[in-house]
Amino acid sequence: MPSTRDAVYASKAPKPNGNYSHVIRQGNILHVAGWMGDDPETGKIVEGGIEAQTERSILNIKACLEAAGSSLDKVVRRRIYIIDMKEFRKVDAVWGKWFEEPYPVSTCVQISGLAKKGALVELEIVAEA
Repeated sequence: MPSTRDAVYASKAPKPNGNYSHVIRQGNILHVAGWMGDDPETGKIVEGGIEAQTERSILNIKACLEAAGSSLDKVVRRRIYIIDMKEFRKVDAVWGKWFEEPYPVSTCVQISGLAKKGALVELEIVAEA
């Protein structure tokens, strides 16, 4: 049986800054694009450091999930791309304000740069529809 893929765009999230969808629904699984701390109104990275960027990333993810008819409590996997691994605990502390046990599985990778100037972290998730 062929797999269907449907794109979902969230009006409350920043516009994509490239050739990608906010969310791809494949069956009962939602693949959400990676989010940095983009402000939906300006498209610029929010000020306030890695905590503020993480919070904004989660809000962008939340907007995408809601546009797809899902919610943060259905997140099963997170991937964190971070400029400085020493900042991981700050990212995880902000994440912990939004999520409860059982927590999604997680991967964190230190990288040399992100697509937007000033971005310190990018979050990518997979969730149930």
